[in-house]
Amino acid sequence: MARCTRTTNLEVHHKRRDGGNGLDNAQVLCQPCHATTGSYGTPGKSPPPFSEDTKKAALARSGNRCECTRDCSGCAK
Repeated sequence: MARCTRTTNLEVHHKRRDGGNGLDNAQVLCQPCHATTGSYGTPGKSPPPFSEDTKKAALARSGNRCECTRDCSGCAK
């Protein structure tokens, strides 16, 4: 399985819309991987944005890499 290895255009994604704004609900994804999540762009209440501190902590935890674990053969370049 080719895991995504992108290190640019990273976004901090809410794992669950109702999961709050803590680090436990934050996942770092590149824009193409973020766009493939089930909730991206779907109607409904969006959670409030993460704080800058949470974004920084999520990026540090991820090593500034996409945390997608799906088969990203097409985006792992």
